[in-house]
Amino acid sequence: MTSVVFRKALLVLLVAWFCIRLYVENYDRLNRQKCRFRPDADVKLMVFGDPQIPGSRNVSLRKRLDVFGNDHYLGHVYKVLRSHANPNQVAVMGDLLSSQWIDDEEFYSRVDRYSNRIFPHSNDIELFNVSGNHDVGYSGEMTVERISRYEHAFGKVNFVRDFGDWRIVCINSLSLDGPQYDTQFNKQTLEFLDQLSPSENPTVLLTHVPLHKESGVCSDGPLFRYYEWGTLKEQNHLSEEVSNRVLNAVFPPGSGGGVVVAGHDHEGCQASYVRTSDKEWAAKVFDATEQGAIQEYTVRSMMGAYGGNGGLLEGTRTADGSWSFEFKLCPFAVQHIWWVSKVLDVMVHSFLALYTIVRITELVRHRPRPRAKIEKAD
Repeated sequence: MTSVVFRKALLVLLVAWFCIRLYVENYDRLNRQKCRFRPDADVKLMVFGDPQIPGSRNVSLRKRLDVFGNDHYLGHVYKVLRSHANPNQVAVMGDLLSSQWIDDEEFYSRVDRYSNRIFPHSNDIELFNVSGNHDVGYSGEMTVERISRYEHAFGKVNFVRDFGDWRIVCINSLSLDGPQYDTQFNKQTLEFLDQLSPSENPTVLLTHVPLHKESGVCSDGPLFRYYEWGTLKEQNHLSEEVSNRVLNAVFPPGSGGGVVVAGHDHEGCQASYVRTSDKEWAAKVFDATEQGAIQEYTVRSMMGAYGGNGGLLEGTRTADGSWSFEFKLCPFAVQHIWWVSKVLDVMVHSFLALYTIVRITELVRHRPRPRAKIEKAD
């Protein structure tokens, strides 16, 4: 009787486990339109926004378990999309870590988790990291030590990567507005922009902080906060002046155009930038049909609270030699779904072990016993 009850409970558990595992491992297959690149796309860039991995030192056991699970949740999102969508490049749009104030020991501990649990190295996919405010600080907090350790672990904060018929330009956008704590980083990024060669091919600009836009275009409106001693403490967007300078440097008249990809705004957003004069641009509500516009795609965060998102930027050269770009967002699920799948993993294995023990016990208990031989008296 006991084994029958166990068998029924195990059957129900197995059905639930199978269904949720099927979804967790194949969620992207349910929305191929948003979770796959077109086969003919020339640009296949996968982007992830603001993982913000937290620390696990000096915290409770429950918190350490939560951090461990969060790492593997983020890693699962990356693994599934990378293996099923087959991007050519991957970019993480800043705020790789959750705090710029951590010491070097904690910093490199998180770097190790980032590089092994979440975004493990792959020989066939190039990974680009964008510096975020929780990695190097806003300009009022940016120091030589923070920039040095970031570049040692994740690569340059300003760089160009040319792929022949298109290129990536990445900037340390956090250094551009001020007042700055150390002005050398502002000078370095401005010099990088001034020395940037115009390109007849399209450019994908990677920036953590989105470009300037008026309130109402995205969930985040313009915001600047300052420390009591005057340096910049927080910002939602780049200032209008800085945005114009960036757009003019990366997308000058006669260039091959392109798109902007940003992070920072965890909700995600899309906006269009149109040139209003030789040196000025204006942000508008997103319009994919706007001729001559530079589109900005702010990637919704991949954190569990925002649904474990991955973005797919694809670019295609058309028959007349021009380029078209499209951005698609592929969500997974809140982290609770992933946790349920792991709890069910444990329960299924535990029930299987218990069921095996119960069955063995019953078999032993009901095994026929040999009859004792009765000796006949002489």
